[in-house]
Amino acid sequence: MYVMQHGILLFHIDIVLSSVISTRSKKPESLMANHGNHCNDISCHNCYIPHTTAPIHVFKNVAPKLVPFTKFVCIYFVAWTPYENPNLYAAIIKCLPILALFAFVCLQHTTNYEESKYRYCVLLGLLLSCVGDFLLIWEELFGYGVCFFGCAHIAYICGFGWLEPFNVRLGIGIYALGILTYLLVLPVLPQVVAIVTGLYCITISTAAWRAVARVEFTWEIWKWTKLFAAIGTVLFCISDTMIVFSMFRGWSLPGNFQRGIVMSTYYTAQLGIALSAVNHQKLLMESLALQKPRTD
Repeated sequence: MYVMQHGILLFHIDIVLSSVISTRSKKPESLMANHGNHCNDISCHNCYIPHTTAPIHVFKNVAPKLVPFTKFVCIYFVAWTPYENPNLYAAIIKCLPILALFAFVCLQHTTNYEESKYRYCVLLGLLLSCVGDFLLIWEELFGYGVCFFGCAHIAYICGFGWLEPFNVRLGIGIYALGILTYLLVLPVLPQVVAIVTGLYCITISTAAWRAVARVEFTWEIWKWTKLFAAIGTVLFCISDTMIVFSMFRGWSLPGNFQRGIVMSTYYTAQLGIALSAVNHQKLLMESLALQKPRTD
């Protein structure tokens, strides 16, 4: 049975890698063949690049690149390896979706310095999260896994930015929720665990504050990516809060509902953060290739 599981896993990996390669090799047809690659003249109806594009076209462009992530998430929930039997197979199954998101962000190459800096921060955060996921499979390595996730949040914070926009009221509100959560579990925490949990609570609250503070409600590409980052960090907070309450307070949903919600919110959180790192210009050009050219 163990050999069969590995065989099935390798078969799925082969299919997913093939889909990644095929997605990577596809290139949109040029919309500006006769006007140069950098024509941005608003008076040119044939090749002017608007700063917005329809959400449906964005979805059509991004969705194929997320096929590996979707497949690996399905494999995780189908395999459903029990926590009572930690092993290398379970660790790999758990890490594969994050590795798929890591590959997705790697494909979002850009020459813009600020965007490159942000993507490197997201890539580092995903990599550290993957190590944390691997370690959390074994209960005796739980503390090390939490430290890696804390470092992942610091990487995300560096990408979100520390000061602009500052939004003091939002920060106070998010930190208040974080402190309240911490105080609910503090009485039952050993001293060392209490310190680590407190530091992690501050870190993830800061990540949520900095991500939500950047949100601007508009369909411009560089704005909805910020919205995805905010949604991702909020879901991260929800997932981790459920874990803390379950571990230290015994407050959990019956049966497998607890684990199912924790992992689904976690993977969705990482997906949101990964989507915030898309290459804006490349996505815009590929999305426009799906639309009919203007003729007026």
